[in-house]
Amino acid sequence: MPRTGPFTVTMETVPSLPNHVVYRPEGVKGRMPIVAWGNGGCAAVGNRYRRFLTDIASRGFLVIAVGQIGDARYETDHDAEPYMPTGPIDFNAPGPSESVELSRAIDWATAESQRRGSAYFKRVDTRHVAVMGHSCGGLQALAVTVADPRVTTAVILNSGVWSTGPGGLPGARVTKADLARVKVPIAYFSGDPSDGAHANSKDDFSRLRSVPAVWAYRSGVGHTAQYWGPQDEDEYSRVTAAWLQWQLQGDKKAAQVFRGADCTLCSDSKWTLARHDIP
Repeated sequence: MPRTGPFTVTMETVPSLPNHVVYRPEGVKGRMPIVAWGNGGCAAVGNRYRRFLTDIASRGFLVIAVGQIGDARYETDHDAEPYMPTGPIDFNAPGPSESVELSRAIDWATAESQRRGSAYFKRVDTRHVAVMGHSCGGLQALAVTVADPRVTTAVILNSGVWSTGPGGLPGARVTKADLARVKVPIAYFSGDPSDGAHANSKDDFSRLRSVPAVWAYRSGVGHTAQYWGPQDEDEYSRVTAAWLQWQLQGDKKAAQVFRGADCTLCSDSKWTLARHDIP
């Protein structure tokens, strides 16, 4: 699968975590930060975003996606939805997956880092943990951000809490009130106004207080962004990875994508950026 980072990535399932898919970078020196991922539609298909997550993991992150490995067509066809509800949404019904699965991914990686004989023994950086997800998976990530104290940053992709109704979705029960509970740096990356989540993500960002936060979107990108096909050579994943490299790896060059008057996104006409409390 395509990657722009330095490490080859293996996608695998492991018996001790049967309801997730692990994206493991090969040859990383030192400890790997944890990135737990929630899928669009809150789908339980861990290879759905294989292209995107392989690129993220190739920077040295241990990426763990919710769901088992499903049909290979889900990896390349953005129209092949694993889960598409029909009729009115029952917000009280169980989802295809639940937000707690992101915390279970963190549980597993933490336990493996401490288990002698594990391939991950002393290989996981449990002090640097991100949750992120697309659409409904972004709401799952937000729910875990406010509930799990191990999370140190969050990335919410093409997603935001609905301003009407209960706010969340089945599998991702979160409300606008929960935004006041966000205590870690957070990034929202959206599509342009053609993205159905654009307005919700912008509104979420406007409600955040006293935490470093960015909201950015790229012109010409809709709700499906670049997850299932090349567009400007996977620029969308590079911007997402830059946030993770800054927040989880302390990469000062990656920080310049977002920091300063001359930041990379500030001078890129394809991107619109808003930020507050960015040091």
